[in-house]
Amino acid sequence: MCGIAGWVSVGRTIDAGILTEMRDSMEHRGPDGSGLWISPNQSIGLAHRRLAIIDLSPEANQPMHDSAANTHIIYNGEIYNHRELRKELERSGSKFETDHSDTEVILKGYSRWGLDELLRRLNGMFAFAIFDGNRGELVLARDRMGIKPLYLFETPGTLLFASEIKALLVHPEVPRSLHHENFWHFLAFRSLPAPRCLFEDIQKVPPGAYVVYDIDSLSATRHVYWDPIRSCARFEHSMAEAADALEELLRSSVTYRLEADTDVGVFLSGGLDSTYLLETANERHRSLSTFTASYEAHPDYHEGDVAKLTAQRLGTRHFDVDIDDELYLQSLVDVAYYQDEPIAAPVCVPVYLLSQAAEKAGVPVVLAGEGSDELFIGYDNWLRLRSAQKLVDRLPAAFAAPVGALSHGILKQFTSMERPAEFAMRMARVQPLFWGGAMDFTSNGRHRIVGKAIDRPETSTFDAIIQPLWTQFGEMADSRDVTLWMSYVDTRFRLPELMLPRLDKMGMAFSVEGRVPFLDHRIVEFVMGLPRNLRADTGGTGKPLFKNIAARRLPQDFVYQRKRGFQAPVKEWKSKAFKSIYLEALVRFSERTGIFDADSVRDLLQKRSDRLYFTLLNFMIWYSIFIENVVPDLLGELTPRGRSK
Repeated sequence: MCGIAGWVSVGRTIDAGILTEMRDSMEHRGPDGSGLWISPNQSIGLAHRRLAIIDLSPEANQPMHDSAANTHIIYNGEIYNHRELRKELERSGSKFETDHSDTEVILKGYSRWGLDELLRRLNGMFAFAIFDGNRGELVLARDRMGIKPLYLFETPGTLLFASEIKALLVHPEVPRSLHHENFWHFLAFRSLPAPRCLFEDIQKVPPGAYVVYDIDSLSATRHVYWDPIRSCARFEHSMAEAADALEELLRSSVTYRLEADTDVGVFLSGGLDSTYLLETANERHRSLSTFTASYEAHPDYHEGDVAKLTAQRLGTRHFDVDIDDELYLQSLVDVAYYQDEPIAAPVCVPVYLLSQAAEKAGVPVVLAGEGSDELFIGYDNWLRLRSAQKLVDRLPAAFAAPVGALSHGILKQFTSMERPAEFAMRMARVQPLFWGGAMDFTSNGRHRIVGKAIDRPETSTFDAIIQPLWTQFGEMADSRDVTLWMSYVDTRFRLPELMLPRLDKMGMAFSVEGRVPFLDHRIVEFVMGLPRNLRADTGGTGKPLFKNIAARRLPQDFVYQRKRGFQAPVKEWKSKAFKSIYLEALVRFSERTGIFDADSVRDLLQKRSDRLYFTLLNFMIWYSIFIENVVPDLLGELTPRGRSK
């Protein structure tokens, strides 16, 4: 796990000092070493910060070079099947300089197999850049699920790329400006799908994609090499057969993700997903550490006692992080700094604090349960919305649209019915009801909350964000397969742009690598290739296939308990902890910038428990850091900082 940065310039030489500063702005991603390579003609530069996890020797440092093939690589991530691939390459005649570096496996595999075949063989999380001197090309690639980030800045004659936006902002040519259209869509989802970004001139490489640049012209060709539905095989299994096959894949995935030359831990809640991971990991690795976020003052959110009992039963070295209002408030500014883009998820703070605890405990690798609910359908609101969609699908097409239009006209009159009105509008326009698992402001809500300083886009949010995914889905699957659509849109959008960045960026703030066993691409392909009845397409209980497996080793009452979810008590803190500082600052920010309508913000803050205010608050802090580089008086003075201890 590392941080990478690069610079390609046509007709000008690059500045080694600026590239070094870009690299070292990400020291938190790689405290164990740094490297820099600049081409002989000084038109290409590759920079790297290293977090040593696999092959800790200096020979595994980056940038890494293959002089025989005239190739050079910088890479962020882990290749879990690197040992098998190395053996295969050695049998084919490849000679290795390192003992067991996965970086060298990518480099040698590229030369031996070519890019497409290499990507097909890799099992892991990665973002890498390979400069091929013989071909005069630079390749930028991102892993299938989008676990590792990769950002771009392009102008005629200049290409910059990095693991973090803050590295790009070091360069004097990169402006700090807000993309108005993307901001509008961001308010609907708490995040943006690649290649979109909240910065005007910065893009993201999409998950499962790569870009090839011609070095002489910087002309680019973009390729999508993986899609979870297009790549999946169709399986006809009984529930028992599917459970057996999936259990074997889960065991393999966990085993792969225990591969490290360092200590390994697990982010443990009181829920099913992380408990199952710990049980499975503990069979193979008997010296695990566990880390749990607790809220002693808020019993409805407190899972520490259950997690502690699990840790004691399995004999882990356990760390409990109790989060009170003061600690939460103290972390918000640093969290926004490390987010790069605002990630309007309140649980970023507990992930940040758990990562801090892992660093202090000397555990740089942790397993986490992200992806299970999206694959196996574990959210109650998904089940309700799926039932509604199936009801709509039973209606004649000529009847559904007018019913939706009539319902929307009635419901929109009542602010308390804004969300149902939004779904009625989608029904009227013959759009899918489900647009993703993280929905914030409705269309009407955005029109109210957004101030005069923001230009409204001409393109609707559905057309801009959801329609491309909906079209792709319809080309590969039955559009009436609601369950598959739910998994698909979240694996292509919400996971890589909200939940996985949350784990990556909060973890890497403390040089801690997060691994996600449920999102091994083999598991994703297997689940999406199953018949509907095995993907929880019916019934009112989520995750039946996974629970079938979990019940083989965990108590039935625990497996089938009501889902609680990983949350933070921001609703409870709204009128207490946040009110004293941040909410007043939010009103002042709205008045000063015109980004939000101040009167609408005041109305939102008067509502007792609405969590939407947190999206605005997180954005305000991010905007103050990255766009204005100032902070309102009530927030205190902020300068870009390192980790708080």
